[in-house]
Amino acid sequence: MSLTSLFVVQILLQSTIIVTSTCGSPTSAATVSNFTSILIFGDSTVDTGNNNFIDTVFKANHLPYGQDFPGHIPTGRFSNGKLIPDFVASVLGIKQTVPPSLDPNLSNDDLRTGVSFASAGSGYDEITTVVTGAIPVPKQLEHFKSYRANLSRIFGSNEAQNIIEKSLVIISAGTNDFGFNYYLLPTRKQQYNVGGFQDFLLKALQDLVQVTSKAFKPPITNFNSLPRL
Repeated sequence: MSLTSLFVVQILLQSTIIVTSTCGSPTSAATVSNFTSILIFGDSTVDTGNNNFIDTVFKANHLPYGQDFPGHIPTGRFSNGKLIPDFVASVLGIKQTVPPSLDPNLSNDDLRTGVSFASAGSGYDEITTVVTGAIPVPKQLEHFKSYRANLSRIFGSNEAQNIIEKSLVIISAGTNDFGFNYYLLPTRKQQYNVGGFQDFLLKALQDLVQVTSKAFKPPITNFNSLPRL
C-alpha cells in the first residue's frame, strides 16, 4: 500500500474519531455539520491550485485538466474535475469547492471556511522539492500560521481560534518523497534503505501532526500506531 493510500485510510479513521469524540453520539448529518471549516495539507492529490502561483513546472492550469469542473475550466487541480477535499467540504455542508491558500482574490468567507495549503509535487522531506519546485509540507505549515494570523486580523483572535478548532484537517502526501526523491536522488538512498526512509517520513508526519494539533481542539489523531509499509 502506498503512503498516500495509507494516509487516506488514516484520515477517514481520524475523521470518525474526531466526530465521535466531539459529539459523543453516532455520526449524523447534524453532528457532522459541527465542522465549519476545512484545512488541507499535502501534494497534487489535494492541491486545489496553489501551484498556479509559484515557480514550478508542475501546473494543471491548462486543458484537459478541469474539463469536467463547473464552468469547464482548468483551475490548477490535477484532475478533470473536483478533488477529494472539494467533495468532503460539500458533503459536510461547508462549501462546494476548497480554494488554494495562495489565491490573492480570497474573500473573507473563503478564509473563514478554509483553504488548501497543498502543493503538487511536494512531500514531507524538503529534499523532494529540490526537483519539483513545489512547496514542501513543512513550509505549508508556515503558510498555515500566516493564514491563522489573517483570521485574527479579520475576525479577531477569539473567533479565529473558534474557526480553527472547528476545522477538519486533511493531510495527503508521501508518494513524491519516493518518486521524485528516494528513487531519483542519491542523498536519502545513501542514508536509508526503503524501510528506514519510510520510518523517516512517518516521523516527519508525526512531527507535523504534533505541531498542528496544538492549534486544534480536539487534537489531530496521533499517527504513532501507523504500521510499517
